[in-house]
Amino acid sequence: MTEAPANRRRSSALFPIIVAILVAALVVEAFLLARPGPKRPREARQAIARGKGQQVEVFGDPSAPIEIKFYAPLTLEWHQKTIGLLRQYHKDRPGRIRVLLMPMGQAECDAEMEKRGYTCAVIFINGENEFRLPDGRQVILEKRPNQSSSTYNSEDVITILDQLANNP
Repeated sequence: MTEAPANRRRSSALFPIIVAILVAALVVEAFLLARPGPKRPREARQAIARGKGQQVEVFGDPSAPIEIKFYAPLTLEWHQKTIGLLRQYHKDRPGRIRVLLMPMGQAECDAEMEKRGYTCAVIFINGENEFRLPDGRQVILEKRPNQSSSTYNSEDVITILDQLANNP
């Protein structure tokens, strides 16, 4: 008869610990649900606000062997430079590329970016965004190009396209 009260005391001592763990789990879950999404750079937020009327745009050959998906605040000058190079590439080498320009701030674009795990600009060429250039440099086609801290320059995109066209 003395064992029953000991078991009751042991289970009584566990009850507050279990409650504390459950409360902590609820607090963490509430924090995760309430926190804001990843923060975009100020320029990107401003461009998204200015470019609200932008639409998804497609150019190039629908049956081209190289597909480019460009997700970005497309109104920013550094992305405009890359887009201009892509338009010129298509003009000079018809039939090689198909380009899908998706402006950030559009529901379709943002959903696709979120699904892929990106919050800022990224370019996918045939589903990839990391490449090694002929000079041995590794480039990652994301965020802002053409800066000393950037992972790529706009011209690198054309180099990659030429590489892919020569080595299908």
